[in-house]
Parts: sequence; C-alpha cells; structure tokens
Amino acid sequence: MTNSSVPQVELFDTSLRDGMQQPNLEISVPDAISLLQRMAAFGVHYAEIGFAGAHQFVSDLTHALENADTGAMKLALFGRSRGRGTRVADWPDVRFILQHKQRVPVAVIVLKSRLLDVGKSLETTPEENLLMARETIAFLQDNDLEVIVDLEHAMDAACGRRECGAPCDLDFRARTLDYLHHVVAQCAEHQVGRIVVCDTTGGASPEEVTDVIGALVRSHPTTRIGFHGHTDRGLGVANSRAAILAGASHVQGTLLGTGERCGNVNLTTVVGSMQLRGEAEFVPAKSLAGLTNLAHSAFAAFSLDVPHGAPIVGPGAFGTWAGMHGSSERKNPGAYLWCDPARVGATPAIGVNRQSGKANILLLSETLGVPLTSAQAQELMDTNQPMIEGGGFTASEVSFRLACLKARKALPNLFTVRTWRVFDESDEAGTRFVQAFMSLGIGDQTVVTTRAEGAGPVDAMTRAMRRELEKWYPALQQMRLGRFSVTAIDVSAHDSAAYVRVTVSFQADGHEPWVTAGVSSDMNQAALMAIVDGFHHWLLLQSNQPNGASGVPELSQAVRD
Repeated sequence: MTNSSVPQVELFDTSLRDGMQQPNLEISVPDAISLLQRMAAFGVHYAEIGFAGAHQFVSDLTHALENADTGAMKLALFGRSRGRGTRVADWPDVRFILQHKQRVPVAVIVLKSRLLDVGKSLETTPEENLLMARETIAFLQDNDLEVIVDLEHAMDAACGRRECGAPCDLDFRARTLDYLHHVVAQCAEHQVGRIVVCDTTGGASPEEVTDVIGALVRSHPTTRIGFHGHTDRGLGVANSRAAILAGASHVQGTLLGTGERCGNVNLTTVVGSMQLRGEAEFVPAKSLAGLTNLAHSAFAAFSLDVPHGAPIVGPGAFGTWAGMHGSSERKNPGAYLWCDPARVGATPAIGVNRQSGKANILLLSETLGVPLTSAQAQELMDTNQPMIEGGGFTASEVSFRLACLKARKALPNLFTVRTWRVFDESDEAGTRFVQAFMSLGIGDQTVVTTRAEGAGPVDAMTRAMRRELEKWYPALQQMRLGRFSVTAIDVSAHDSAAYVRVTVSFQADGHEPWVTAGVSSDMNQAALMAIVDGFHHWLLLQSNQPNGASGVPELSQAVRD
C-alpha cells in the first residue's frame, strides 16, 4: 500500500559506481551482490553497478550477476555519449552496455550540460554535443534499453557558475542557461526514462534547487525529473529534500554517502528523514523498518565502522549519554527523540560515559534486562571508572551487561585470569617473538597454567587462554576473533601514560557478531579485558541454549532472571 497523498519517489543507488570514487574504499564481488540483493529486498528501484567496462571489477560483477536474484530492482550501467568522430555502435561504453543488456537493462548516459564543459572538457561545439547525445540515446533506445540521462553540472549551468563556483558574466550566463534548456528539451523529446539534474560540485543551495527543479517540472510535466546531490557544502540532504518537494520524482545518491570529495548525498538519511515525517514515500512502510539493518549491512560490506553520529542509522542516532537526559528518559521515554526508532528498525540507546550519572546506569541496566539497585549502580561506578571515563561502555553494551552481572553477584564463576605476562622481543632485522604466560582459575577451585606463542600480544594471549579453556568449555571452539582496534584517550594530558581503549569483535556461525571493550593505561591489559568479556559473553549465550552447550555449566536462576 502506498500513500497517494505524499510524493512517490524512486531511489537510485550508485554506491558501486559513484560511491567507489573515494580513497581506501573496497568491496568484493560476493559482498557487492549480497548488498544489491539487500537493496532490492528493501525496495530500492535502481542500482548502478559501475562505469561500463572501466575496470575489471565492473566486468567481474556484471558476469557474476547473471545468476543472482535482485528482484524487481533494475540494474544500470553508466557511460558517456559517443565521442567526436566516432560511430555510436563503435563507442566502447555503448558496446559494453549492449553486451549485458539482458541482465542490466538500464543505461545511464552522462551529458555535458554546461557550455564551459562542452568547450573545455569535450573540446567540441554545442551543436556537436547535442548531436552526440541525440545519436547515443536513440541508438540505445533502438536496442531496447531504458535510458536515464545525468546532466553533469546542471545546477552550475542553471545558476551561472563556472570553475570554483565563480559567477559567469551576464552574457555567458544567459547562453549557458539557454543551452541547458536545449539539452533538457532534446532529452524530453526523445522520451528518456528520467532526466537527472546533477549538483556535480555540491555547491547548490536548497533555494536554488527549488527554483531549478520546479521550473523543469512545470516545463516538462510528462517527464520524470530527478536530482543527484553532493555534500560539499553539507547541504546534500537539504538539497535533495528541496528537489523532491519541488516535484522531483527520482533521487540519486549512495546508501552511506560515500563518493569523491565529501561524498554523494546519503540516501539512508534522505529516506529516513523524509518518510518518517510523511514528506515523501520511497519504500513501503513495512520496508522502512529495515533501514537500519540495510545501512549496517552496507557498512559491513565496505569494511567500514558505523559512525556513531550517522543520522537515522548510527549507534547514537537515538541515544543519550547526558546524565540529566538519562534521568528524564526514565520518567518520560522518548522525550529526547524526534521519532519512534522502531520505525526504522532501531532501538533507543542510553549510554554510559564520563558525562553520565547513576541515572544512565540504572536506565541502561533496565534496558538490557539486568536491572541494578541504586547501591549496585554505585558499586559499578566505583569499580569501573577507567571504563566509564574511557568510553568502554559506550563502545560495548556487552561489556556493560557483564559489569552489571558482576555488580548483581550473578556472573557465573566460569574462569578468571589470575596472573599473566607477555614476553615480546624484536631484533633489528624485524624478527619478532611473542609469548604469553597465564595462570587461569577454572570455577572455584582449579588453577591451571598455560602459555602460547602468537603473532602479537593479543594473538598470544588468546591462544594461551584457548589452550586450556577449550578443554573445559569446548563451545569456545565455535567462536573466533574478528577486528581489533586501539584508541588512545587524552594523550595530550598524559603523554605515554594515556589510557587506551581496545575494542575486539567476535564472530560465530549463525550468530550476530559482538563487540567487547577494555580500558587501561596498559594496552595489553585493555586487550585482555576485552578478550575475557568476549569469552564470557559467548559462554553465557551457550548456557542459555535449550539443551545447554557441551562443557558449559547451566546458569544460576539469578542470571536467568
């Protein structure tokens, strides 16, 4: 069911083309296919999979998609209008698009719409540019392809701007605007699927976008007008919103706002911010609840951490860490939220850090199902000051929940690290030898010693713990360490004695990954804290399985409650 009283807007994602024009951003072909399938399930209408024939990744992905199910979502390839003195049929972009038209039925053709670029970039005449565009569009349509036209620099052309956003003289401005209208009219005459106004430099303002899009919609009422924004001025979302409210029925961007310079407009922010307020409908209401999951899947596919402050989908999007706000949230839930987080598949977050008070600890413990008394909350604060001050509990709710169990005296005595040391030696040739020695307590009585070599201190400590603990708790064999990160805290104040926060992610087949944290002035100590929490969390999960897990004792009733 769609709401006919609000604008219905198509989503066009270009994460795998325009979004990849960013340093240090990589994705594998299998992850790209998985991401495309998730987009399709969410309700994205178009996904651009690359620049036609530009590099091996595009070729590999295009071939791999032949047996992938992407539902009703249309796949698109990006290309240029034919070059000067070249037959359209011989143009490499067009040839690649035609080779794959059965699986990728949409061609996105970029056209120069600003006189400045026609003369300087294409080094041709305005008339020849129109001819190249006309012939390319017609050829593709004759070959049964849907054609979408991206008008590069259209916002700058409409607003009379040249290099670096400088204003054109009045005569050139008038000629540029007139030429833009000729390009649009020709595309409309050829009934291209969508005409997309690009704010290529990200320099436009919402007021300008409103005027430009509104005028085009009125001049071409039977043509779908789209908008593609960038965030160079920090106005990408505002400009996309302005375009939609002015009549654009198609919006382009990337799921996470990736791309060259400051990035393309972030589609998750556009979708969440507008659909939650009833300003536009991009996907069915039932799909909107998958927005957070989709965004997190995209971050994982690109091996990116989810930014804490990412609007709508970030860990802090619906959270508070301030003590006064936490107190108010306990009395009046939702007082500090602009919408119901459940509508985008998120949950309110109550954080604990140096800005927090006891109210935050009480509320978060209740939220996680391990409610504390006032005295227990005070004990947690007194015994975990480095973790609170260093943001350890902000980085990991798992570690906070374990701290709550300790404060409740409800954490089973599965194991403890009684003593430990790390021997780490390197020579001038770069050869390194690392060995960890540990004394472990198992339950209330048994004490064992263990040691292991590793590629580094964390690896060595983990191997040493596993060597003995897996004998007692075989379930530990099912889990493995994932990513490991270290953050220095307040270095300027403490120099080499600064605290460090270590976060470690863990994985196990069939389970959501989990993250634990440790904070200490010693990096190895902080890492060990995180590893111990990670092991404890997994063993507690296994203890709560219907039939228990081999080698894992049943939890006490206090923990189950």
